[in-house]
Amino acid sequence: MKLIALLLALVAHSHLPPGGWRSARGFYRYAAWLQGRLLPRGLWNHGGGVALLLLPPLLPLLVLQWGLGEALFGLVGLALGVAALCFAFGGGRTLEAEVAAFTAAWHRGDETEAELALDALAGRSLEAMPLEAMPEVAARQVVLRGRTRLIAPIFWFVLLGPVGAVGYRLVVMARAFADCQDNTGPGFCQAAGRVLRVLDWVPDRLLALGLALAGHFSAAWQAWEQALGGDAEWRLAETGLAAMNVPPADTPRDLTAEAVSDMHALLRRSLLIGLAVLAVGVLLTAG
Repeated sequence: MKLIALLLALVAHSHLPPGGWRSARGFYRYAAWLQGRLLPRGLWNHGGGVALLLLPPLLPLLVLQWGLGEALFGLVGLALGVAALCFAFGGGRTLEAEVAAFTAAWHRGDETEAELALDALAGRSLEAMPLEAMPEVAARQVVLRGRTRLIAPIFWFVLLGPVGAVGYRLVVMARAFADCQDNTGPGFCQAAGRVLRVLDWVPDRLLALGLALAGHFSAAWQAWEQALGGDAEWRLAETGLAAMNVPPADTPRDLTAEAVSDMHALLRRSLLIGLAVLAVGVLLTAG
């Protein structure tokens, strides 16, 4: 049933309009309201604040998942899984649309629009950079966005069901809320970041393996090993670039917008590999 929910969610997500119930705005309002009440009591600026932020929306979902997941021959659980995944995939435009917007702006030489499209890919405002430097950064963001908006939600959904997918998205939004608020508190920011790094540990490695299998395996493997001990996001992005046979970071790179489209295609192939493995696992389990 999880595989069916996953396939339906991927199709539904590609047709849903941006915003609405999948937007982060409602969560940010809730987080700001809760912060105003917990901060004066000393209950916000640490890991406990993160827990108090996440538990109220997750506990009812967990009760619903356990209590009604098998109702109506499993159809309630199926609908809940599809809705949870669509929410976890994010409320913005699809990755395909964002890649298309960036490549079109870059080919036109429109630096302003390309910068806006790059910020959309990153999910935040990046430092200003020349137009010729943008494709490499955009290709990196495609990998990271694929991890955050596809691979990690799918992994936690397969492992824990709807509460896993929604829980991951809530942690991502909690970390983003900490970034966009001046007075969130360093303890809250650090705690949310630690939780997110833990949740991303396995998805990072699954995505790196998928990218290697879908591209140049030996080059990707070498990049992953060479970046050992470095920043996790840099390591994952370097592995993705190596899987496209892009030269190492210490050599000159002259990427164009085609590299961004190629990275998106590589990510899609790695996702298909993951879905095939999941389908085989389901068949073997059923047998």
